[in-house]
Amino acid sequence: MEKTDFVELLHFLYILCWQALGKVPNPVSGKPEKNLQFAKRLIDILETLEVKTKGNLEEDEKTMLEDTLRDLRLNYVDEMSKEQSSDSSNNPESEQSQSKDEQGQTDNKNSDNS
Repeated sequence: MEKTDFVELLHFLYILCWQALGKVPNPVSGKPEKNLQFAKRLIDILETLEVKTKGNLEEDEKTMLEDTLRDLRLNYVDEMSKEQSSDSSNNPESEQSQSKDEQGQTDNKNSDNS
């Protein structure tokens, strides 16, 4: 595999992952389409490439792969936290019941200590 082929493969997976993260629009629909499960799978594929190519990459290719993975992981975590915060804000009833459950557990612990 030529160096340009590897760089093109990294770039292709990088852009595809950005689309799955909803950070750039789908070129067909023109709209962002978030699919975090697919984004995670693409990151896993890049991690596999990192493991399988260890010791076989030129320094700039290795750096590019590491930078790509770091960038995608950070953005994936960012999107996951956005999803989790929007899920909890859309469902305040579950927060209230969770808070009541936690209060009940605290009450049980206090009565056990008496």
